[in-house]
Amino acid sequence: MSDVSPQPPAGSAPPLDDEGKLDVTLVLEAYRSLQQQGDRVQKLVADFFGMGTTDLRCLTFIANDHDTTPKRAAEFLELSTGATTSLVDRLEGGGYITRQPHPSDRRSVLLELAPAGREAIDQIDEFYRRAFRDAVDPNHLDFLAVAMRAIGDSLTRTAADGEAVAGDAAAG
Repeated sequence: MSDVSPQPPAGSAPPLDDEGKLDVTLVLEAYRSLQQQGDRVQKLVADFFGMGTTDLRCLTFIANDHDTTPKRAAEFLELSTGATTSLVDRLEGGGYITRQPHPSDRRSVLLELAPAGREAIDQIDEFYRRAFRDAVDPNHLDFLAVAMRAIGDSLTRTAADGEAVAGDAAAG
């Protein structure tokens, strides 16, 4: 297979904005579009499984996080204890997760995928696999994975460093 991805002309310089900084406007617009489309798809997927988007986010968190406790899920989802209890009750009642005794903390439980939860995650993963296979040149999958992780890490680091939007506005 030949590389069909768009490539800049040999020897071209990256675009700069009016302040002389690397111009990432096209990337920012694409990222915003991806976020909006991702939000729409997440709603459609949640509706398909008869749950809310927060329930779906919790289910995928449990699938990707080992030793998930209700407290860890609450922190990830930024929910109160009461809201988390209701959410866990819904997911357990729907047959998507189970509560298991915590091996080292008898006051806590571990949240694990039930067979229906594993099946839902597998269906969701296959949906995204098809989309990525359709959209991304196979020669660029490794690069895309590295780039996506780097962007996520940079966003987290920038926010943690106090350079979030409010910090930028105050500094400007």
